[in-house]
Formats: sequence, structure tokens, C-alpha cells
Amino acid sequence: MTVERAVPETPEWADLGAAHLARYLMAGEFVAGCRVLDVGSGAGYGAAVLRSAGAMFVQGVDADPAAVAAAARRFAAAGIAFTVDDCEELRSVDAGWQVITCFEVIEHLRRPESFLMRAAAQLTADGVLVVSTPDRAASPPFVDGRPRNRFHEHEWYRDDFSALLRRYFHEVEIRVQVESTALQCRVAAVRALREGLTVSNPLTVFPWRKWPFQRKADRAWTRLAGLAAPGLADFPIVPAPLAPLYGAPRFTIGVCRQPVPITEATR
Repeated sequence: MTVERAVPETPEWADLGAAHLARYLMAGEFVAGCRVLDVGSGAGYGAAVLRSAGAMFVQGVDADPAAVAAAARRFAAAGIAFTVDDCEELRSVDAGWQVITCFEVIEHLRRPESFLMRAAAQLTADGVLVVSTPDRAASPPFVDGRPRNRFHEHEWYRDDFSALLRRYFHEVEIRVQVESTALQCRVAAVRALREGLTVSNPLTVFPWRKWPFQRKADRAWTRLAGLAAPGLADFPIVPAPLAPLYGAPRFTIGVCRQPVPITEATR
């Protein structure tokens, strides 16, 4: 992995954007009329999606000052703000949030327990934390006891992630975001098309792969991958027991309620 932050209108957005947007759209079912804290807000589009879903106010926080500045330039508006903060500590924001979202961030934290404790403390009694992470069962095997993805500090199997969340919340609903069977079939079809073109036209395929002599993303051969570009429907979020019906599980999502008091969580 060389890209971990989904940024609209970049070459990576075509591959990364749909899965990220689907998570924010799912979180929209919880935010109407609520004060929402988006932890690891990155490029800021998620805060805008949550606001458009009916959130009264969305505060985005991210540890990267450059990302916060870019998010503010593009998405700051009435009811949306961004600030720099350590996502483990959340020291710059007040308590009293009705919803906290945290998508594809917790695996980057050295101390995920610190974040969960802070999130539980900053939610209202009836608040909701919606948090997602890649499913370790769908990730490459660890190397020397660490995730192969160099950006990740942790990866969890679904049951392990659920157990972690239950230390800080009395009620945890696990949902699964899958990569649809249709998307997998399209990816396989593009691979087969390229193989077929290579076998049937061995003398012409090599220059085609390199022409035009521009950046790789602009070459016709590379653009063939667009036939398998994912859309929102390719990353449905479903109850865990139904996941195999839709495709291959890729991400685990916890919908967490009833925060555990700090004294109990630290026992």
C-alpha cells in the first residue's frame, strides 16, 4: 500500500472513494439533528456528507495540519469546522457529542484503547460511536508480528475487534462492509482481457502498454482498469451473518452505544 488517505479528484479516488463514501452514507442514519465529531477527517468530504445527511454541526479532527488546512479550504461552511488534534487524545474538543465517527483510523493508532476511552467519555449517555477498520482475515499475513501495510499499527479479526469495542461500550452492533461479487467479477474480467490481448497480440501489446509516453495513469492500457471501477453499490454494509451473500468481507464496522464509565473501562 502506498496510499492511505482518500482525496477527491486524485487518481486514487476512483479506487478508494466508493468504499469511504459508503461508510459515511451509512453513518448518516444516526446524525439527524446531532452534534457530530468526525475523528480522522482527512480531506474533509466525510464531514460534508454527514452535514448534508442532517447533522446539526460536524467537527472534523485530524493529526495532519496540511490535511486540516485543505479540508477547511474546500469544505468548511456553516455547521462544519476542522481542527488539528491527536486522534488518540482528542484534547482540543469538548465533550457532549451525540455521534462520533472514526473510519479507517483506529488501525493507525499506537494506542487504540486511548482513543476508545476518550470517545466513550466524550459521548452523551445516548450517543453513538461508529468506527470501522479493515478485517484482518482479508488483509495480507503479518510479517514479523506486524501488519504488512506499513501504515498500520494494528489489524484485528472481526471477533477480536468486537471484543475490544465491548470493553468501552455496553452495546456493540457489528456490521460488515463487503466487496461485492459483481466487483470481483469485473476485476477478474479486466485481468482476463489483458491476458487475452497479450497472448493474441504479443508484438503490439508491449508498445500499447507504454504509449502514449506520459504518466502511467494516462496510458490506454492503464485506463482499461476503469472497466472495473467500483461504485457505491459495490461496497454494501450489512449485518455480519449476511455478508457472504453479498461478497467478500473487507471491513468491520462497530456501531457502539452505552459508553462504559471510565472507572470500569480501565479495570
